[in-house]
Amino acid sequence: MELNEKKIKIMEVAEDLFAINGFSGTSVREIAKLADVNVAMINYYFESKDKLFESIFRYRGDYLRTRIETLINDTSITNWQKIDFFIDEYIERFSDNHKLHRILIREHGLTNNEGIRNFINEAKYRNYQTITNFVKRGQEQGDFNTEVDMMMLYTMIPGITKFMLFNEDFLRFTLNRDHGYEPTHDEFKKRNKDFLKNAFRLILEKK
Repeated sequence: MELNEKKIKIMEVAEDLFAINGFSGTSVREIAKLADVNVAMINYYFESKDKLFESIFRYRGDYLRTRIETLINDTSITNWQKIDFFIDEYIERFSDNHKLHRILIREHGLTNNEGIRNFINEAKYRNYQTITNFVKRGQEQGDFNTEVDMMMLYTMIPGITKFMLFNEDFLRFTLNRDHGYEPTHDEFKKRNKDFLKNAFRLILEKK
């Protein structure tokens, strides 16, 4: 997607408004006003509010996908190092892009919109394929266990990360109640990373 300063500004304003008011509760006119552009410019760049959301999703996801694909093809590090780097990168990007993920979770209008739903599913499937192909390559190289439920393994990454980052208040309350301390946001991220790295090793190590 070709970007310029105006496009990025529109996407960032729209993302903020979608996170606050919901996708269906935000108008293109509101986006235009806060982005200091006219509605015609938004229509010219993105055609519709649906296409604008798709552009935000692509804008946020392209960097991570490119970074992961580059990492996987890097022959200077081991497959185990690649897993550690991937988990670090995923959690950092997820934390940076938490507004987009909150929109996806809370906004039923997105899942009822067949065009957006299909777009999101295709994007997620490409990510799933990238990880699946990496694990298969590691299995062929003799590094990984061949009896792995890839669907469940892949689901662990967003599942645990979403719960950790979207329920920090509850987790902080629980840890304070049980152990007398309240972790910071960065401490939660580190705990998330360490747990997933250990879990992947337990699952992927050859028995």
